[in-house]
Amino acid sequence: MILETLVKISDPAEVRRKFERYRGKDNAKLFVSEKKDKKYKVLKPDGKQVHFGSRMADFTKHADEAKRQSYLARSGAIKGEWRDDKWSANNLARALLW
Repeated sequence: MILETLVKISDPAEVRRKFERYRGKDNAKLFVSEKKDKKYKVLKPDGKQVHFGSRMADFTKHADEAKRQSYLARSGAIKGEWRDDKWSANNLARALLW
């Protein structure tokens, strides 16, 4: 995603601040995703990449609490082992974008 487009739907500076706290002492890095349909990419400590964030506006941009609560309810109901994986796309989106 091009940075000019990204800033219309997200706040990269806020996401970076949240990421620095979220990663703790882990050696992970945050980038703008090169995928058209994703906002950000994390290079995990094991070297694998995770792309996350759809092309819709997120809480860092619109600050709409009702939309935030709705997103967190939907994403919290996703099945699977994502809760056990700090670096899952769902955990990253919930922690950094919402």
